[in-house]
Amino acid sequence: MKLKNTEKNESATPSSSIILLGVLKGYLNNPIWFLIQSKITFKKIRRGINLEFSEEFINTSGFMAWLYIRLREKIGQEKAFEIMRAGILTTGLAIQQANFRNVEKKRTFENLRKFQQKLNKEGITKQNKMEILEESDKKYEFKVTSCAFFELFSHLNVPELTSIMCSVDNAIFNSYLPEKIVFHRNGINHTIAAGHKYCEFVIENME
Repeated sequence: MKLKNTEKNESATPSSSIILLGVLKGYLNNPIWFLIQSKITFKKIRRGINLEFSEEFINTSGFMAWLYIRLREKIGQEKAFEIMRAGILTTGLAIQQANFRNVEKKRTFENLRKFQQKLNKEGITKQNKMEILEESDKKYEFKVTSCAFFELFSHLNVPELTSIMCSVDNAIFNSYLPEKIVFHRNGINHTIAAGHKYCEFVIENME
């Protein structure tokens, strides 16, 4: 069987609805109907989002926020947040694994840098403002000074969801090549979501 060539794709798009449905099944009596209603009612919410982001970004991330808002009304904030954490982490990691071409390309420090930069230019995170601080054979350090997720979620009055997106970053960088690469943020809470001026990313090659 020949693998589909995804090298030219700008970003990966696994079916997030299927993943979310699997998570919601454990908590809602009729998760399919909940998703359908959310899709229908999101159209009105979408018209009120006047941020200068791509349509794809607003449609996907904005819909995640709307799901959270509707869940919060049904089962309370704490449970709604944990359900969204499970759904976004699962979906986000699946998308990032594909964006970093873990199947097509060997996992190396060099490829990690290459695909992170490609994703920042062409993928969903191209909305962010990123600055590379150091790039060598042993260390890749950059900071994000403007986070589109935080701006969109704050616009929709759910800024707390941004921390889940930070967790997706933690998951992909820590799982990419855990025996040889170490990821950290130069300290605790060094993200915009936690009140820091910018998000810090430090990836070290331990080979």
